[in-house]
Amino acid sequence: MGDDDSGEAGELQMISDWLKSPGKGFSQLLFGLGVWGIALGIINLVWGAVVMGERKVIWAGWLTMGKLWDEPYTDFEGISASFRPYSDTVFMAMGVAALLWGAHGINQRFEGGFQGWIRGLASDSTWTSLVSSEGEGGWTKTFSSWCLLAGFGFYLWWGLVYWGWVDIGVYAVTAPLLAFGFGLRYAAYAEAAESADASD
Repeated sequence: MGDDDSGEAGELQMISDWLKSPGKGFSQLLFGLGVWGIALGIINLVWGAVVMGERKVIWAGWLTMGKLWDEPYTDFEGISASFRPYSDTVFMAMGVAALLWGAHGINQRFEGGFQGWIRGLASDSTWTSLVSSEGEGGWTKTFSSWCLLAGFGFYLWWGLVYWGWVDIGVYAVTAPLLAFGFGLRYAAYAEAAESADASD
């Protein structure tokens, strides 16, 4: 009985520690999702996220595929007329919570805290690997960088040109590109770490 109690206490402590300080990768993912969610929420409130000035997303219907609300979209009638307190507020709150939790984890996990992470983004090897395969990770890192650029670039281009920020078709193109990009990025770092260990 005592062993079970100590095991449960250890698991609870592990979950508590993870909630207080999530890992580097998860913190960055949370922060990115938070920024994206807040941007989508603002676009949806001000212009409507589907066909500018014409249609607005009802998050309760769109995210739950009709379980909490029948329709995923409604006609856009201006900010005050189209604002749905529960749906829009909860969606924006989710974005803010993800952004704050991610920023907290980044601040704890990266050298120099959040500011150090921002400075690191500007000097990241991803930028140089777009034009050269001779750095850390070689061609794997180069393919990764181009997949990431294509994924983010396509999503922004489609959203700005066709105003389809929540279009399932654009996600079908963007998601695989980003998945390959991040997967190849981690593979490149793993290859570089293995070659470094082999040379020691």
